[in-house]
Amino acid sequence: MKKADTEIYPVYLLYGTEEFLLEEEIQRLLDRALSQKERGLNLHLFRGDEHSGQEIVQTAQTLPMFSPFRFVLVRDADQVDTEKRDALLNYIQNPSATTCLVLCAPTLGPWKGHQSLIEKVGKVAEYSRLKAKALVSWMRHRMEVKGKRLTEEGADYLMEMVGDNLYALENALEKACLTVGEKRTVELSDIEGIVADVKVSTVFELTDAIGQQNVEKALTILGKVMDLRAVPFKKEGEAPKMGDPSSLLLSMMARQYRMIWEVKERVARQCDLTEISRMLKMSPWVIRNVADQSRRFSESSLREGLLKCHQTDLALKRGRGPKELLMEKLVIDLCCPGGQKKP
Repeated sequence: MKKADTEIYPVYLLYGTEEFLLEEEIQRLLDRALSQKERGLNLHLFRGDEHSGQEIVQTAQTLPMFSPFRFVLVRDADQVDTEKRDALLNYIQNPSATTCLVLCAPTLGPWKGHQSLIEKVGKVAEYSRLKAKALVSWMRHRMEVKGKRLTEEGADYLMEMVGDNLYALENALEKACLTVGEKRTVELSDIEGIVADVKVSTVFELTDAIGQQNVEKALTILGKVMDLRAVPFKKEGEAPKMGDPSSLLLSMMARQYRMIWEVKERVARQCDLTEISRMLKMSPWVIRNVADQSRRFSESSLREGLLKCHQTDLALKRGRGPKELLMEKLVIDLCCPGGQKKP
């Protein structure tokens, strides 16, 4: 069933792990269906694990008031039980032409196997996490929408420093636009300073402090991360909680150690940094910085660092002490002269 992009289907099933893209599509549909004035009487929000199927269906079957459409959004639609699903499936077979019913969920759940039924009257779309080239393309497109051009090197830098969190990336892109002013092209030099507090760069600073055997600096950085129990970029004025960051921080530290070791070995074999960048499928900017950092570590210190990360991970999972103390002990052990010999 094909419709012009400006038309509205009576039923949508939107699912996937990329919350930013899901929310963006929901907002796009809402804006097309209802004006701000029409939303007071015609916008209805439900949750699959809280509201009955009958209540959702009755609302969807009700004619809109002073508006061409009624907009019914069901979040956590993968949490509906069999009774709710059957009630909604019956409605989907003969949906109201004046209602836009949007089922939204991170997974298909009980809707698996019913996509073809929904597609007869509406649309099913998956929104997965963006990776690699797709993530770079998304960033460059977002910048084009803002009237700017983002260089490939700048996009690679943001991807490595911020990760694949689209909320964080969108915030960083917006900051970059404000930073460059009237300048049309946003380059690496324009954005290097705006993401200094993002988790990846913080880990890079932490491993660099460890490489310098600077216990005080390393513990200060660790304390900052452990105290910051929220994503550093805001979404709708709030800082979503990220819970205990120790496991994430530990995994990223281990990843950084493995990366340093691999780059160090390839440099020792006289591999060119451009060649290493191509082999590891990482940006030249990242490889240059990791190569510089690798000079602060010996192979034995990297091996010991990975071992201590693994031991700390086991201790955290088995509850062998307060997480903050276990992480502090790890950093102190890595920084101590006996464990960190100069290369």
